[in-house]
Amino acid sequence: MTYDPFAGLEDDTPPSPLEALTSLLSSVKREYCPVRNSFVQRPQGSADRSSTLALFVRNRQERALDAILTTYALQPVLSEDDPLPLGAWANILSTRKPCEITTVSKTFRVLEEMKLVTRDRRGNKTIITPLLEDGSGQTWSKPGLLQAESPNESDGYFTIPHEYWTKGYIDRLRLPGKAMLLIMLKETQGRPPFEMAVERAQRWYGISERTAERGYAELNTEGLLDIHIQRQASPRLPKGVLRERYFRALRDPFSTVRRRELQLEARKQSTAPKGGK
Repeated sequence: MTYDPFAGLEDDTPPSPLEALTSLLSSVKREYCPVRNSFVQRPQGSADRSSTLALFVRNRQERALDAILTTYALQPVLSEDDPLPLGAWANILSTRKPCEITTVSKTFRVLEEMKLVTRDRRGNKTIITPLLEDGSGQTWSKPGLLQAESPNESDGYFTIPHEYWTKGYIDRLRLPGKAMLLIMLKETQGRPPFEMAVERAQRWYGISERTAERGYAELNTEGLLDIHIQRQASPRLPKGVLRERYFRALRDPFSTVRRRELQLEARKQSTAPKGGK
């Protein structure tokens, strides 16, 4: 019998877009993506509270929104020395529908024009580097650093669990649903109840009442919302009439409790002694 030194060595099957994305996310030490609040809403006192998210919605740039959120999520495993090729970007952005390299290039050009990334060609490599979430063009740094270490941390941050990508929410939700999910993630990072009448969406976040309505409906269809109606008295109402206030909270995997647990687990891992001792 002839000895085969290569016995057992078989070719791998190319990963699907979801498999490739899941593998990259699994390399990240935490199971969530931190994003600054300024991505969703400018700080109190600003003449216009709408921010970057509103631009994506108004300009219908859903793929660009997907790309920038994925860029934030993968920052811990991306580097200038080992950037993700555009072909790999095309693959991981094809979980819902095919995305060609030319489409990826156009998408990152949109993000560059929005001052959310820089693109740097080095030989045959394209290095994608994120900029601050508010579109100011300032250098990006990891959200959550101490104020003394990062002067751009005054507005805080929220977290997006990796299930947003790995469980297909990024594909099933459309732009209104994604917008309302990001708004609710931002507003419920500290505590779960969230109240916003849809007619306030334009003033608070720069999105239309119709977009807010559709977004709530999409989240409800996905089974991601708990809704509580509080009936409240008011001297401005007729006798016997109560005003209805709608409070909403996100369910797992996006609930406030779930996100706190993920952050706590990440802190434990970062402070655990190396070597398992």
